[in-house]
Amino acid sequence: MTKSRLFQIFVSLSIVFVCGQQAFAQQSRHHLQARIMPATHQGATKNLVKFDELFQLSQGFGVLPPLDGSGADEWPCFGGSADCSTIAPGGVVIGAPAYTQSLAACDADSASSTNCGQVFWFYEDDTGDNTDDLIVSIVVKQGLNFILDTGNFDFGPNPFPAGSVIIISDDVAFGTLGETGKNNGYCAGSKKVCSDPVAGVATVTVTTKVGASKITGKFNINLQ
Repeated sequence: MTKSRLFQIFVSLSIVFVCGQQAFAQQSRHHLQARIMPATHQGATKNLVKFDELFQLSQGFGVLPPLDGSGADEWPCFGGSADCSTIAPGGVVIGAPAYTQSLAACDADSASSTNCGQVFWFYEDDTGDNTDDLIVSIVVKQGLNFILDTGNFDFGPNPFPAGSVIIISDDVAFGTLGETGKNNGYCAGSKKVCSDPVAGVATVTVTTKVGASKITGKFNINLQ
């Protein structure tokens, strides 16, 4: 697997490095990032933090991004940013999503296995809650077998203003990395035991939580 860089939160196109409570345990496996999408509606005020003020927008599994000159993923990126300088403001670039993915490329069954794609999801945060932590997770299963589980990744106090649209992404493959037992391979930080993937459908579940507000999104990929 390629070495992950520090976990990053991109706020208004500036970079804040955040190591949550599980960051060191997960650093060699997961590359979770949160980026805010520049938009005119951000900063809308809320009179009360509510439990139902996170809204799932879209999610998928896309092409693994190349690295830019600074060593960061070229996407996701937003129009007007350095990696999207030719894209007009209001646009976003992600890796092209697909339902069918290469099992051979994504089967991380040895220590030398590398990432094969990127899980991403968009959501809107209308909580106005900058006290509680932003906690996210990705779980990928085939039947009863876990082939990826990030556990609960804690970004620290939620940095995003009410009205923000955020994209979370993680560069991934699936499987054991040749390891056994709990927290092996792409299940590092989850207390789960990962299995290597097999041909067939895998279900991806992404979860976002801020205080009492919690949302999930689900989609399938077909490893062939």
